[in-house]
Amino acid sequence: MSKTKKVMKMGKLFGTFGVRGIANEKITPEFALKIGMAFGTLLKREQPDKELWVVVGRDTRVSGEMLKNALISGLLSVGVNVIDVDIAPTPAIQFACRYFGVDGGAVITASHNPPEYNGIKLLEPNGLGLKKEREAVVEELFFKEEFDMAKWHEIGSLEKRDIIRPYINAIKSKVDVEAIKRRKPFVVVDTSNGAGSLVLPYLLRELGCKVVSVNAHPDGHFPARNPEPNEENLQGFMKIVKSLGADFGVAQDGDADRSVFIDENGNFIQGDKTFALIVKAMLQEHGGGLVVTTIATSHIIDELAKQYGGKVLKTKVGDLIVSRALLEHNGLVGGEENGGVIFPDHVLGRDGAMTVAKIVEIFARSGKKFSELINELPKFYQVKTKRHIEGDRHVIVEKVAKIAEQKGFKIDTTDGTKILFDDGWVLVRASGTEPIIRIFAEARSEEKAKEYLDLGLGLLDEALNT
Repeated sequence: MSKTKKVMKMGKLFGTFGVRGIANEKITPEFALKIGMAFGTLLKREQPDKELWVVVGRDTRVSGEMLKNALISGLLSVGVNVIDVDIAPTPAIQFACRYFGVDGGAVITASHNPPEYNGIKLLEPNGLGLKKEREAVVEELFFKEEFDMAKWHEIGSLEKRDIIRPYINAIKSKVDVEAIKRRKPFVVVDTSNGAGSLVLPYLLRELGCKVVSVNAHPDGHFPARNPEPNEENLQGFMKIVKSLGADFGVAQDGDADRSVFIDENGNFIQGDKTFALIVKAMLQEHGGGLVVTTIATSHIIDELAKQYGGKVLKTKVGDLIVSRALLEHNGLVGGEENGGVIFPDHVLGRDGAMTVAKIVEIFARSGKKFSELINELPKFYQVKTKRHIEGDRHVIVEKVAKIAEQKGFKIDTTDGTKILFDDGWVLVRASGTEPIIRIFAEARSEEKAKEYLDLGLGLLDEALNT
């Protein structure tokens, strides 16, 4: 049985945004080839008389070149033309869809996953992740192997183009470069040997920053650290930022769609706090607006919206869901608690480089230290934990909701079970990608946040024992 046939037995192909797995086990060249053929067939059937173009790019992973070439071959074989932008951040490839005016896109990436993983994300012409109904058609074509092969003289053509320079120029056009040059912030950058290595250090220098780069040579083995930019993986980087006397540090994941920040004292800053800095600035600049975020993001965002005339729309967790809501409701800015920020007039997806440029602008204009900007935000304390749980985690979380309701708690079941209090909340939510249940709690005091976390854990234990 082929690797692809094994995948067929697993049922659904795509997750919340694309498909991921171990390279050359689940994500094989045959797999990528068939995805290309299925996606191309979908496009041809939708617009049979049009000359079709798809932009394809990848991150730095070792398996990326192999999978990219296989996917491109699949597209060409059904008569779709391809623009190959090669190694680029995921948001740059999303940007390329609009920039080149193509009919779709594909990104070979596994984002923050370890180096043995890879994956494929398919994109709409506007750079947004493929709609679920179109994704379902790609799945059906993939599994049934119903591909509309082109005649020999109608095979697609391949062009190689650069997207890095247009992408950097677009970001620079959206911030106050003169203000940044006047202050000349000292920024330390860790791009985790990923796709951001080709963008972020150069962008910051062109903006007028003094830049020190670490782990900035592209290397798909990710030799320096795990590409997930969390506090545990950034311990060494945090010390570097402080010891160099930098104004702040920035670390990215493997495909550079997220950026997390370290203040001048070497402290890790939670992603929803840097998102809050951007929300505050943009609401002030635009005199209000709609902010889209997830059910798991800090209520700092709600407080800022009240202060600066904004509105907040809460969605399920997932940057694709946030991006779609921004497009549908004409939102100003969107973001998640993990440091992903979405600027819909630039890219319909999380954009690590645009996030950094905006934060640098905010810092430069303020004349304050980075830690001072963070300390000025409304005060909330967050605590998080997780439980490894096999079986149907969604059923368990539904039980938590029933128990909480029976106890008279106010709940929100947009995504998981969120119990709301006057001064905080606790969320019990099943991960969409791992066999774990996450518990987040937030309150205006650290003691209350821990109390709410314990409450969430207690309700989870009750659900597991019933």
